[in-house]
Amino acid sequence: MNKKLFLAALAGTVVAFLLGWLIYGLLLDGFMKSHTTVYPGLMREMDASYMILILISNFLMALFMTFIFQRWAKFEHLSQGLIAGMFFGFFFALCYDLYVLGQFNLFSVSAVVADVIASAVINGITGIVIVWVLGYKPKAAPVQQ
Repeated sequence: MNKKLFLAALAGTVVAFLLGWLIYGLLLDGFMKSHTTVYPGLMREMDASYMILILISNFLMALFMTFIFQRWAKFEHLSQGLIAGMFFGFFFALCYDLYVLGQFNLFSVSAVVADVIASAVINGITGIVIVWVLGYKPKAAPVQQ
């Protein structure tokens, strides 16, 4: 793994982790709790040992996005990172949430909608940061005649 790829994935991890805390931990906390069926033992008390797992998950998603952005897509513009990140976040969350919704009586359709939108926002912003660290090129200004 080259240095730029690792640094971009690391920056993406930090952004995704902090945005996840802000969006899920603060802004959507009450909403998600009111749209989730809670069973005894379902939710963990958040301590450092479990937060590490969330951080590792964020790193793996950021690494996945960084690898695709750098190796295959060759993204050079921040808007490409935004759109691709939102695409990844939207479809990853939608696939997972629909599977869980179909298998378990865990949360409502409203929670799925909120989660998919939140995931798209988090991954879109993460995508911008990844492309920025990889070394974006500003779009050229239109030629004035």
